[in-house]
Amino acid sequence: MLRAFLGITIAFFLIACGQIKTLNKVSIALNPWPGNVLLYLADKKEFFSQVGINVEIIRVSTLADAQRAYLAGEVDGFASTLVEAVQVGVVGGEPSKAVLITDYSNGGDVIIGGAQINSMADLKGKTVGCEVSSLGTYILARALAVHQMTLADVNIVNIEQEAVSEALDSRKIVAMVTYPPYSIALQNTGYYRQLFTTKEIPEDIIDILSISEKVLQQQPLFVDKMKQAWRLAFDYLQQHPQEVIAMMAAQEGLTVAEYTQALDGLNLLSIEQQRQLFQQPQKLQQMGVDVCQSLAKIGAIESNCEHADSLFYVEP
Repeated sequence: MLRAFLGITIAFFLIACGQIKTLNKVSIALNPWPGNVLLYLADKKEFFSQVGINVEIIRVSTLADAQRAYLAGEVDGFASTLVEAVQVGVVGGEPSKAVLITDYSNGGDVIIGGAQINSMADLKGKTVGCEVSSLGTYILARALAVHQMTLADVNIVNIEQEAVSEALDSRKIVAMVTYPPYSIALQNTGYYRQLFTTKEIPEDIIDILSISEKVLQQQPLFVDKMKQAWRLAFDYLQQHPQEVIAMMAAQEGLTVAEYTQALDGLNLLSIEQQRQLFQQPQKLQQMGVDVCQSLAKIGAIESNCEHADSLFYVEP
């Protein structure tokens, strides 16, 4: 009888432990953007578990997919640009906070044109593709503004990244807003011309990791531990660049040279660099508001942007 009682007790204990582990797991949607390399690395090298957090990486294809997964409640967090985070707050997604500022796009995001398009000016009156529901429209608007045009000067159609090559080949569009690894494959064909890169708008496009406020309330140590994991991954990349690049290139179906090229289009931020930014809350608040107001101005969202000044996590 005692043995049976102990057996039942142990069984319930194990079940309870399993439930606790499930409750504590934090799922994060990541697309193949090279700025997410350190999050993938932290997962592969078990840095998350090493610092004491249970993180599950959910691979998705695009920025829009990461945003959709979060909005559908399929994940607890997502990596994106500030644009997607602003949009989530508008459409009623679970409130979230940016806990990491992972990188600046410094040429990684590009506009690629067909052979008949020689410059941004040639896009006037033409049809351009982008992921309308995410970063694409914002970058297109900024690129056109740099070249003294507006979204009214082009026709816009929504094209998912996986369909870019077909849309360009069929002349459904003459240009596309894209990013690695998709842009690398397109450019390496030799058929398309680079018309614009985010080098022309330095530090305008930042990438972040957003986590549900509910998770942050349940796990008050999560942000600090996530930063520890990021630091471990950052240091590992510095110490073993060839290993990491080869591993990530294989994951994304790119050559080592192609993945290196993709990494060259961004500035990964150390925890020290991120800390400097987080110590400038007014600057971050203004960035959120600026992005939101730009999206509202181009008709990508309808919002008074009141939520946009509180997108970033503030240390309690």
